Formats: sequence, structure tokens, C-alpha cells
Amino acid sequence: MENKWKKRAALAQKETDAELVQEIRSLSGFNPPELTKLLAEHDMSNKEFDQLIKLVKDHTKSNNDKAKAIGNIQNGVEILIGVLGKLI
Repeated sequence: MENKWKKRAALAQKETDAELVQEIRSLSGFNPPELTKLLAEHDMSNKEFDQLIKLVKDHTKSNNDKAKAIGNIQNGVEILIGVLGKLI
């Protein structure tokens, strides 16, 4: 009997996780044309944006190191604020 409830709980958790992912996607939808427009507004190329994202995702750097590096990227802060503004 206990195994039956564990299976049901696991299934319910999977379904809840899937619903949460869908809800987050619908709330934070950010499509490629919007990103292209944002990059154009701030005169940033896709390559520069990729470098910026890699910097943000770099787990070997501290937040202070990331902030300094982002500050050195032309329009880096403005782009990140623009992206966050679209997501929030």
C-alpha cells in the first residue's frame, strides 16, 4: 500500500513541476524578435550578448567580479536591465 502512495506522490510532483514550468514560461515569455530588437536598441551584436550571458553564468567568478566585468562591456548593464524588465 505504501508503494502505491509513493508512486502517486511522485506522479503528482512531476505533474506539478510540469505545470510550474508552463506557468513560468507564460509569465516570462521572451521571444527572439524581442531580444533582437533590444540588442539593436543598445547596439550590441549577438556575439557580444553571448559573451555577456556566458559571463553571467560563469560559476567561477564572484558577483563582484561579474559586476566589474559587465561594467566593462559596452551597454552590458543596459542590456541586462532590459532583459530583466521584459522578464519581470
